[in-house]
Amino acid sequence: MALRFKGKCRILALILFLACIPIAAADYSDVTIEVSSVYAVIPESEIVHVTKQITFINTDPSTTYKRGYYSTFNHYLPENSKNINAYDTQKRIAFQKVREGYHEFQFNQRVWYGESYTFYIEYELDTNRNTAVFYILENGENTEVTLEVPVGFDTHLARNGYELEEMQYSSVYRFQRGLDWNMSCLVNTVRHTEHLVLSDVAHLQEQDVRIQIRYWEGEEVWAQQMLDTALTSLPILEETWGMPYPASYDIIITQANITETGGYGGFNKGRAGIWMLHTSSSEILIHELAHYWTRACNFDQLWMDEGYADLYTYIVLNETHPQKAVERRDRFLQKYKDMRDEHDFPLSDWSIPVNIDSSTGEEIDFGYKKAFALTYDLYTEIGLENMKDSNLEFATSGIPVDEHVFMDIISTSSGSNLTSIKTYIYKGLTL
Repeated sequence: MALRFKGKCRILALILFLACIPIAAADYSDVTIEVSSVYAVIPESEIVHVTKQITFINTDPSTTYKRGYYSTFNHYLPENSKNINAYDTQKRIAFQKVREGYHEFQFNQRVWYGESYTFYIEYELDTNRNTAVFYILENGENTEVTLEVPVGFDTHLARNGYELEEMQYSSVYRFQRGLDWNMSCLVNTVRHTEHLVLSDVAHLQEQDVRIQIRYWEGEEVWAQQMLDTALTSLPILEETWGMPYPASYDIIITQANITETGGYGGFNKGRAGIWMLHTSSSEILIHELAHYWTRACNFDQLWMDEGYADLYTYIVLNETHPQKAVERRDRFLQKYKDMRDEHDFPLSDWSIPVNIDSSTGEEIDFGYKKAFALTYDLYTEIGLENMKDSNLEFATSGIPVDEHVFMDIISTSSGSNLTSIKTYIYKGLTL
């Protein structure tokens, strides 16, 4: 959403509207805004408490000689903000929500040319007791930001440029003035507790498989969602792959932080279980469960492993939540098209690092989306039954399934000419 900066002239007043949603830069040529923001994680209250000190300085030359003044300030607050309060050193400030998170704050005095006005905004964001995921939302270069996190939390910030000071009871991250805040910064912080366990048994075609969810205290809702997803998805995966659950062991799903998952939403470690980022959704778990089958199919190429896992996530969702399946499919295919011109490469060359970071994130994302586009095209062209036949051929081949083996088995099973699929693998697809 773009920023808006607008002045409206009246006989005695100029009303300034400044919206600070961090997506595009605002025009500060007429006035000076200084912001000092403090984000404090308070686990006992299950909130992040945000305090903003805003100093509005009228440097607009059109208001010289008392030809006008500023009296309002329009500021963006997150949609999930609660307990919003505004005040200056004397009394509370009146405000109202005007649209989509924008709040108009009414100054308690007129700010003439050369004058300044300082006021404060406070609000809260809900968190869990041991996990907090939220955005630092700021704007402009004349802003300083402080993040305070209690000792014992493992914190990951989605941008650099901060100074870290370890205090007795907290870790303090400071972003000095001069940094560009035209983008939001995701904060992901976790306090590890002993894992609690929620479990049940999935009754599958050839065996009963115990599902254990290891989760942190206070994350019971997440744990139940993961358990329900596993119990529902595993039988559908068996049916749609055309193969029973291929592993010989039970499944352990462990709630983890972003460091433990290497930056990914989930990580299937085989017998050691699935490590799931504490914010990850059911769709990510379905993807990780599908990897039990991709490994059984002897896939030797990354695009097969990840493309099939995402395709079968779509197939499972299409049975359990059809609308989500359509939305996810369309989002993936559209993102592939949007990123293709800048990032395209043949999937035969695709490899990914152990960890995701800012320098590799977009290329990795494109690889996943292109691999899904290939497998989805394959699915629509040959159908699920032919895919089941080829899956069995992959699993019983006894050899690593590279591109040539893959194409031979798929072509034989389906009787289809799959020339279009090769354009994904060996060169950029041209439409």
